[in-house]
Amino acid sequence: METQQRTELEDMREEKERLRDLVGKQSAAITALERQLRAASSNNSALQRQQQQLMKSVHTLINLVSPGTEVYLFGRRFRDCAEIYKSAHNNSGVYDIYIGEATEPTKVFCDMETSGGGWTVFQRRINGSVDFQRGWKEYKMGFGDPGGEHWLGNEAVHLITSRSQYSLRVELRDWEGNAPYSLYEKFQLAGEKQQYRLLLRGYSGTAGQHSSLASHGTSFSTRDSDNDNCLCKCALMLTGGWWFDACGLSNLNGMYYTLGQNIRKLNGIKWHHFRGPSYSLKSTAMMIRPADF
Repeated sequence: METQQRTELEDMREEKERLRDLVGKQSAAITALERQLRAASSNNSALQRQQQQLMKSVHTLINLVSPGTEVYLFGRRFRDCAEIYKSAHNNSGVYDIYIGEATEPTKVFCDMETSGGGWTVFQRRINGSVDFQRGWKEYKMGFGDPGGEHWLGNEAVHLITSRSQYSLRVELRDWEGNAPYSLYEKFQLAGEKQQYRLLLRGYSGTAGQHSSLASHGTSFSTRDSDNDNCLCKCALMLTGGWWFDACGLSNLNGMYYTLGQNIRKLNGIKWHHFRGPSYSLKSTAMMIRPADF
């Protein structure tokens, strides 16, 4: 029995040694794995830092090549300036957006500062450098320079405002430095078959107690497409393309008159409830933004 017990004790000792050796090997393996994990984490952090630095470099290069412009980058297609603003691009300037089903981008000016930003500008008058005495086709397709004076185009505005509810803001400035605005809660342009009819609801603002823009349902007119409610053909008499109704209370696309020449001009850039029917304004901008922005 003593011999058997000694044999069993020896076996137990050998088993203990094997277990101790196994534990030692497992501890070494765990230590090695911990080192690898720390190294991987360090490499991942370095990789993330490199990616962030690369992103900054790309955006810096874009701004150097074309200040304020955001191209179709990393698979993102912006549909309006509000989407661009929500993507942390909050500098006003010219950007690329994709309108309707278009495969090529359209350049637009984005106002990222006025009343919270995110505005897609579709009309701007600054200094009279662009001729607004155009026909139906040009007002349909747009003209001018998005970075300066321009009309984005009735078709583009129709497509943008048809996909969801938009608001319209009209910025005005006279020659004395006053700069009021008119805001319309709901704004939409019907299609060309409906003569780009104006759909408006909910006026407010500082450019008069009443709206100077034509009433809800007014069609767009140009010198070669008369859709107003007057026998006199308002687009020929007042110039430009606009929602004239019966010649109406406004025309931001009229003739540009400089200071000293801007008084008693019925065919100038007018907004009746701000400076009356015969005062031609210094600058204007019309811009749209999703109503739920």
